[in-house]
Amino acid sequence: MTDSTTPRPSAEPTDQPAREPYPSPQGSPAVAAVPTPKENVPQVGAALGAPVAPQRSHARTWAVGGLALVVALGAGVVIGAAAGDDTDPAVHANSSTSPAPSSAAPSTAPPTTAAPTTAPTSAAPSPTKTPPPPKPKPPSYKTLSERQWKLIAKNPDAYIGNTYVVFGRVTQFDAATGVDTFRADVAHRRMADEYDYETNTLLTGSAADLDNLVEDDIFRAKVTVLSAFNYDTQIGGETTVPLLQVDSIKVL
Repeated sequence: MTDSTTPRPSAEPTDQPAREPYPSPQGSPAVAAVPTPKENVPQVGAALGAPVAPQRSHARTWAVGGLALVVALGAGVVIGAAAGDDTDPAVHANSSTSPAPSSAAPSTAPPTTAAPTTAPTSAAPSPTKTPPPPKPKPPSYKTLSERQWKLIAKNPDAYIGNTYVVFGRVTQFDAATGVDTFRADVAHRRMADEYDYETNTLLTGSAADLDNLVEDDIFRAKVTVLSAFNYDTQIGGETTVPLLQVDSIKVL
């Protein structure tokens, strides 16, 4: 029987380093738990009054355990970051390739709001050049026979607007007639004697054209038949004569 008072030799030499009671594989966060310290475990030798073997140093154990915990946490962070990096491109790709329907512009603009590329109505059409109206042909003044002139003198209203060439002698061109109207004896041609002009006629025209005309002048005139004209004579009577418009006149 062993004497309880005899100190028991230490199970391991004190010069050897303390072994790790809880070896923890690196990389496993679940296994890398902090080991429970043995300081609180009562020593049997101490309870019996025997000398107690020197306790092992747990500093290395704590250091190794803490290092394993740090490595495990770091590995978890790296794995989470890698998982996040794997999913982010897909998310960004989906967000870039799938625009929100409310903000996406339609592929083609509505025809009612899209401005046309060319505005055919904006360009003013070139105005069509209207040719100037043709100039009226100058009237053709007919020469008359003695009979034709007698028919005109008989009924001037039947020949209104017709144009002829007549000859005559001025019988009255004074203040009573005015500067644009005169009386003359008219014939169908130029007569040999000034008293051969027989038809009493009233002629009117431009004062400028008649400015050089005086009483007893023999003239040649281009005229237009206006109408028959009634006027009072100096002796108190009334007479009807042809009224001619002078278009041009020449003193002979």
